[in-house]
Amino acid sequence: MIKRLTALMLCCLMLPVWACAAIVWPDQTPGQVQLKEYIARVNANLASLGQTEINAMFECYTGFAALGATALPDAAMPEDVEMTFMLHPDCLNTLQLRVSTPEKFAAIAGSCIQAVSPDAVTLQEAMADPTRYMDKAISQPGNSFEDFVETLNGPSPRMYYAYYPNQYSDGVNWLQMTLVFPQGGMAATGVYATETPPPDSHAYYDDNDETGYEGYDYDGGTHLEIFTTATPEPDSAAAEG
Repeated sequence: MIKRLTALMLCCLMLPVWACAAIVWPDQTPGQVQLKEYIARVNANLASLGQTEINAMFECYTGFAALGATALPDAAMPEDVEMTFMLHPDCLNTLQLRVSTPEKFAAIAGSCIQAVSPDAVTLQEAMADPTRYMDKAISQPGNSFEDFVETLNGPSPRMYYAYYPNQYSDGVNWLQMTLVFPQGGMAATGVYATETPPPDSHAYYDDNDETGYEGYDYDGGTHLEIFTTATPEPDSAAAEG
């Protein structure tokens, strides 16, 4: 028993320093500061789910940042989780998340979604839609799908999904989520609701197609509607008006 404990202690001492090293963040703009705070919330979610945290920054400028998860020291690129951010000077614009291990997608994408509105959306709620797309990719690994992406920031965060089997002819399949941050980068606390068509309806959407989906206008992305005012009670004067 003593020998086993000694061996374990030696293994811990031999762990590379980079495994515990923190990302060195630039803070030249409010957008970069907001990115740092956002990744901290994402990592807290990932840790709670037992997932590898985002631990590497490959590039970070005032308008662009590339991050990921890696198990190798001084890695030049992420291994199976890639995050590409477009930044405004004062806030976040978009995140493109790419995951090449489908079984990890729901946890990672859900962590990213919940981190946008941490006081309004639970982690389990945020994981619901990514789980459906993950299941679809796993059950139909040879069938690709792709949403048309509109990157204009609005009052609520929006998500668009895609799946690219064997995208680079290397046998690796990529699940992708594009997250469009709300104006200002953070959604206000309020009522959570979602309007999501079945995954089979998520194909490539024509930018000029205004037919909508089942009676309401739909631009191909999942919307998290975050309202800044409370929903009135059914018998209140506001509801009667």
